[in-house]
Amino acid sequence: MRGVYQEVVPPERLVSTESFDDYPGESLNTLVLLEKDGKTTFTITVRYQSQEIRDAVIKSGMEHGAAECYDKLAELLAPPEAPVMERGAEA
Repeated sequence: MRGVYQEVVPPERLVSTESFDDYPGESLNTLVLLEKDGKTTFTITVRYQSQEIRDAVIKSGMEHGAAECYDKLAELLAPPEAPVMERGAEA
């Protein structure tokens, strides 16, 4: 795996490339952090060079691994007294 940061705007935006030895092409990842009312929303957009590459990555199951990583991040960042909600759960 390798990549290059293209843009860093603390504390709100990171843009980087990403490529893996097992997959063709390179993705462009844009991470945006938006704080409102004491809560931060994390949004990442991943753009692939073609639909075929995107489809190959999706078929690999990578979105499940990414979701696990994001869940773990939420768990690590949650205040000790606040329960961590699962994706898709409503308060």
